[in-house]
Amino acid sequence: MPKTPASSCRLFVVLARDGRSAAVFRRGPSRRVAVLRWWLGTDTIELGQWFKGRIYERRCDLSPDGELLVYFAAKHRGPFATWTAVSRTPFLTALALWPKGDAWGGGGLFRSHLSLGLNHPAHQCESAPGTAIPRRFTIDRYAPYAGAGEDNPILHDRMIRDGWRQIDAGTAAPYSSSGPARWQFEAPEIYERARPTPATERRRHEPLRLRRKLVAIGVTDGPWYRETYTVEDAAGHTLRHFADCDWADWQSTGDLLVAAAGSLYRLRAATLQATPADPLGDADRVADLAPLAYSEIAAPPAALQWPHRARRPLKGSLVPKPE
Repeated sequence: MPKTPASSCRLFVVLARDGRSAAVFRRGPSRRVAVLRWWLGTDTIELGQWFKGRIYERRCDLSPDGELLVYFAAKHRGPFATWTAVSRTPFLTALALWPKGDAWGGGGLFRSHLSLGLNHPAHQCESAPGTAIPRRFTIDRYAPYAGAGEDNPILHDRMIRDGWRQIDAGTAAPYSSSGPARWQFEAPEIYERARPTPATERRRHEPLRLRRKLVAIGVTDGPWYRETYTVEDAAGHTLRHFADCDWADWQSTGDLLVAAAGSLYRLRAATLQATPADPLGDADRVADLAPLAYSEIAAPPAALQWPHRARRPLKGSLVPKPE
């Protein structure tokens, strides 16, 4: 597996629960973020909009059909400094916006197509003037502890909702301002998710699980989170080890999806029993997002309207497939 260059972009992916699509957050340089939509059935990637500032991608979520995105953003200047917004995927122009002002909490979780739980304390749940939310849409605090913490508890709650389970909460060493990371884990934080078995799968595959281990936070020369992912069989033997990996998860088809070194990959279910020296050696490279550069992109008129179930999904500009 290729090493991630120091100047490489960072990727993070949120899967829609209906299995059709995903939102991809491409960050790099540090205060430039693009949102893209990954159509999983065809491995088509569509670019939405860029953002000048910081999007806290681990506090974001998609509606079950992937048509709405809730995100937490920061410029740390201007009238709001930080805010949570709902937009049409993969665009960022806000349909609704909640000013926040600080970096505690933020973002939210969709309970359904028409219900959003906001990750704000009660005194920060008033939407900005001019926000028009359809009466059919319910927005409230997603939990009594909403607005506490940083990427957690939203990240944890979304992972548990989507089929992961926490194996170990981990043990972090004391904060260090001079070491390789601000927090090194003496024991890693571990989550795992069993490979889904689709009803249409005729050939019976051995049960597999994907393990995510968080080993450091605030890495000095690298990603903020340093994570490793492994694919293991039922006996606990490691079949694939992804040491330099931004994100990985199972698709509902049983394929493994991976984001690493600025690219998106697909590992077909039928290949996962093999143990190649390069864990991505037999993967399909879906897209290379590292070459993308910031550009001003206007949201189309349809992105300024709340979706109706009968409408077609929005389309962004296509990202060329790798040769």
